Amino acid sequence: MRGGADVNGRRPPADIPPIRESHVTAIGIVSPGFPETPGGVTDHTARLRGYWKDAGHDVRVLGARDEAPEAVAERWHTEGVAAALVQYVPFLYGRRGVSRFPEELVRAARERGMRVTLFVHEPWVPPTRLPWLVLGPIQRRQLKRLASLSDAIVTPVPAWAELLGHDTQVVYVGSNLGEAPPGVATRPHHRGPVVFSPFAAGLKWEWIVAATDAIGTDPPLVVVGADSESAQRHHVVRHWQQPDWVYRGRLPPEDVLTVLTRARLVLAPFVDGLTGRRTSAMTALSAGAPLVSSTGHLFDPLFATGPVSCASTLEEFVASARALWDDPDARGDRATRLEWYREHLDPEQLDRRLYSIVTGEAAA
Repeated sequence: MRGGADVNGRRPPADIPPIRESHVTAIGIVSPGFPETPGGVTDHTARLRGYWKDAGHDVRVLGARDEAPEAVAERWHTEGVAAALVQYVPFLYGRRGVSRFPEELVRAARERGMRVTLFVHEPWVPPTRLPWLVLGPIQRRQLKRLASLSDAIVTPVPAWAELLGHDTQVVYVGSNLGEAPPGVATRPHHRGPVVFSPFAAGLKWEWIVAATDAIGTDPPLVVVGADSESAQRHHVVRHWQQPDWVYRGRLPPEDVLTVLTRARLVLAPFVDGLTGRRTSAMTALSAGAPLVSSTGHLFDPLFATGPVSCASTLEEFVASARALWDDPDARGDRATRLEWYREHLDPEQLDRRLYSIVTGEAAA
């Protein structure tokens, strides 16, 4: 089996051995845009680099594509890099999501004896827009070639693992923002529901607005991750924006976690359903916040087992949001929510799992 034993993100943390001394002394991470470009992949790369460095490994991150793939592979080989992780979203590598760079780099790395793991955060664009009808099949062939060249493939979405084949393993991303500050949970709740990361692709704003109208608080919504001016410029949010929303802007991680810990309710419905790649929702869960999300064609059944309300229709979402606003502990108190999160989505355990795949320990 490529990549070794299945790592599905659902085993209890006790089943995952701690990082131990390995034949791999240096790890390379390919993450275009790091560290300047904000986003989930950049944050994930920063977390992995920090954790693996703390475990005693030299970690090299390639954040630009201005060096020839052969030159990168040769330099890494000279510097002792024995394993590489390629963070993959098509549009990280080109404006249209099509580029020979990742394939040439993976091929060059493999030729120099490096073990390569491909982390597929997003595989290809769906055929929902006219240009994507052309780009989708091209991106699909591009990813198929990359997968065939890689030693291991991981993704945070079980539905994508089935599509990708090659014994693809599921490893969730989880929260990238760390632990909530101590003592925050004792402070009073916000006066309205919270949305974190309002520009996330696929956020169902119609559902959010319908829920806030039904709940009827003042303010109706607290928005974290944008100010009113940037919301007005956004091609989706501007159509739903209301003058009495409270905007907290882009905040440091500790402040984001403070807001989410104090939230009486977080709204996070997605068109494709809740999955382990939705870091905004994962961060809310890491703070122990009551969360209402949605099902969809990518929905991960794991979340049906936890203290999360996942609605399949607008009416169900509104009803769930109202019920949780009235009783935030209806699906378990904060301690129960945190216990479930740490069992299934603890970042340290996820990073250990990924480390074992990247270094080949999972196959040993």
